[in-house]
Amino acid sequence: MMSNNHRLRILFWNIRHGGGQRASRIVDQILEWNPDIVALAEFRGTAPSTSIAKQLHHVGLLHQFTTVDTDNPSWNALLLASRYKLTSFKVKGAPEPDLYWLLAHVQTQIPFHIGVVHVPWSIFLGRLEYYDALLNVAETWEFGPGVVIGDTNTGITGHDEETEDSEQYKDRFMYPFEALGWRDMFRAFHPDVNAPTWYSPSNKGRRLDQAFVNDELQTHVRSCDYDWGSVGEGGKLSDHAAILLDIRQSNHVED
Repeated sequence: MMSNNHRLRILFWNIRHGGGQRASRIVDQILEWNPDIVALAEFRGTAPSTSIAKQLHHVGLLHQFTTVDTDNPSWNALLLASRYKLTSFKVKGAPEPDLYWLLAHVQTQIPFHIGVVHVPWSIFLGRLEYYDALLNVAETWEFGPGVVIGDTNTGITGHDEETEDSEQYKDRFMYPFEALGWRDMFRAFHPDVNAPTWYSPSNKGRRLDQAFVNDELQTHVRSCDYDWGSVGEGGKLSDHAAILLDIRQSNHVED
């Protein structure tokens, strides 16, 4: 059994349209989850999103990177905020546009790299090219322990979705990515659980958000779960569930 060593929690959440009037409630929910690293998709350069970043900074998530286009602040982008020092990295052949991909080194007891992703939902917006670029990153990875986490906009037909929309994408991305040593950690802990992370307007559930961990970090992962957060009078805080990925920050394991 693992000893009660320090737990490092990574949170990924697609907050929908920059947060809007939900921004303060989003921050409250993030604090309730008590993460050490926060990655947000559909983060924007608008006032609600920037207020989220400022409040995270105020509570100790001091190290922050964003992919916001300052010339187009209303476009969806990414935020990475951490209690630990971050160093941004660029890699050749990485996904484009830069709005939807962010790679950083995290200086913790067990240092690792984290790649945050938000795959475009349409093939006309570069969805297939994004998958190919992610596979290139995985195949040429030389950074040691790593996490790739985010909204991939796909799953495995018959296992993660109620439709067959992902049929071509499971073979294009999901299976090849895992074959390169990046394990879908939710499935590692919950192989048969039906856990949609997004629902269509017709209420069809799909698991579109994943945390992939490479071989060098997998033994340190304690858990991987989804959480929709609190549901108040205004309903769900986002149309996506959050990913909570817990990593053990010690090499000591008890029998």
